[in-house]
Amino acid sequence: MESDDDIPTLIDHGEEPATSSETPQEVRRTPCTIISGFLGAGKSTLLKRILTEKHGYRIAVIINEFGDSASIEAKAINVTSPDDPAVQSEEVLELANGCLCCSIKDAGIAAIEKLMQRKGAFDYIVLETTGLADPGPIASIFWQNEEYSAGLGKEIILDGVVCVVDAVFGRTQMEEDHSVDGIGESLRQIASSDVVLLNKTDLVQSENDLLETEDMIHRVNPSAPIYRTTHGNIDISRIININAYRMADHIRPSALNEAGADLGMVAQPKHYELRGISSLQMTIPPLSLERLAKLEKWIQRVLWDKELPKDDSSPDTHSIQILRCKGLFVMEFGKEYILQGVQTMYEISEVNGQDVHGLPSAGKLVLIGKGLDAVARSSLVSVLA
Repeated sequence: MESDDDIPTLIDHGEEPATSSETPQEVRRTPCTIISGFLGAGKSTLLKRILTEKHGYRIAVIINEFGDSASIEAKAINVTSPDDPAVQSEEVLELANGCLCCSIKDAGIAAIEKLMQRKGAFDYIVLETTGLADPGPIASIFWQNEEYSAGLGKEIILDGVVCVVDAVFGRTQMEEDHSVDGIGESLRQIASSDVVLLNKTDLVQSENDLLETEDMIHRVNPSAPIYRTTHGNIDISRIININAYRMADHIRPSALNEAGADLGMVAQPKHYELRGISSLQMTIPPLSLERLAKLEKWIQRVLWDKELPKDDSSPDTHSIQILRCKGLFVMEFGKEYILQGVQTMYEISEVNGQDVHGLPSAGKLVLIGKGLDAVARSSLVSVLA
């Protein structure tokens, strides 16, 4: 056992600086999963399962204490110390299954900084949002944030966004969700998610009702897999360490068409629209560096200026708002690049050689937001021409 303990130390301090191929050290950055969900969808039940069941993962769960429902959610989770059942989850509580329950009142980076003072006691982080919170701004702090990049960016990496949807009332919530800009919070949560848990499926009257709810979810987000659950019961590997922001496999055309046929997941449509929120999927041919640069300029325009680039054929302003974008770009010379974006923040990074599992014949671009109509499609096609 002593020799086993010595091996990581030797690799950490000796091997990593010597070679850029020491990718396991990159994985040592703690993956952080953001959990959002509709009010009453069962998010608290899911968190309690993570904190109490013997799943083999050492997870630190940050329970959000903001919002009117905070006290209700705290009672629903009601996690106690194995040493003293009278002690509730205040600040940091070590649990019998190796997880940590953190009841932290600071927001954003400050909450994670406090947690990282206990680095080594956990391998993964789950960050809960309030029932009405848009996970987009929370996810964006993992990118263009100077404070994060200088500090926590070396220790933590965004793993993915999970949204819990109520199978019974979710459809009604999406249909009746209103906001000033026309994009309700429930729709924002689905649009920003990488995985959707359709919970409480045992309470739904018919299979047709479930299919209609799944269809509505895919109108908003065609690229996120849907897992049907009851009482938040899900294989933890489906929501933890999913590498949604690091790996390209889940964006490959084959993955989007074939993923999860035996796991209760439904196939993704090509284009749908729900209450102004539309999703656009396009196959992207192999790109030259010049064409990739043109595509990136187009992405910057629609993300930052919230309008399509103007040209002689369409001089009028065409407003557009992107909530989520992801893509895989295959280069003519063989390299691959992955695009990940939330609202105005985006990143295009080269896919590591070890992540390339056979070169696909084409790439993929998925956009979710408002204004993604035939005009937007035509503008994008012209950039790729």
